[in-house]
Amino acid sequence: MCDQMVMGPQATCKWMPSEDGLYKANCDVSINRSKRRIGIGIVIRDHKGRVMASCSQSLNVNLSLKAAKLTAVLKSILFSLDYGLASSSFGLDEACIVKWILDCSYRESVFGLILEDIDSLVSMASGMIFTHADKKANRVAQGLARYATESSDDTY
Repeated sequence: MCDQMVMGPQATCKWMPSEDGLYKANCDVSINRSKRRIGIGIVIRDHKGRVMASCSQSLNVNLSLKAAKLTAVLKSILFSLDYGLASSSFGLDEACIVKWILDCSYRESVFGLILEDIDSLVSMASGMIFTHADKKANRVAQGLARYATESSDDTY
């Protein structure tokens, strides 16, 4: 639940490893308004920077940027759980989304259902940390997200 989540260090401008023993998950989203599609890119690395899992996924939905980013966070948590990489630090490039997840705010907003789903998944796993990361530290996830908006195939 909300009280089990931890805020990590301040944002960095390049990819930084997580603490020893934790995986680092980065996710991003790309929006193609003309195709009414979002692309989600996720990359999970170990503390030495080795890629443990990655994916690009496209969804045929028309979401706001914040809703799309929250959906990417939700998908990255599910992805990390599916691959047994639950003890992860999630580097997100939107500070307000990190804040919403950590302080359980905006539950009564249009984003409330997605945030409740995130809370539910986090409460089932231990060791999840959410941090703010500069967009420049998220380039691999950005590339996977852009690829997903142009491709109809999900890649894992």
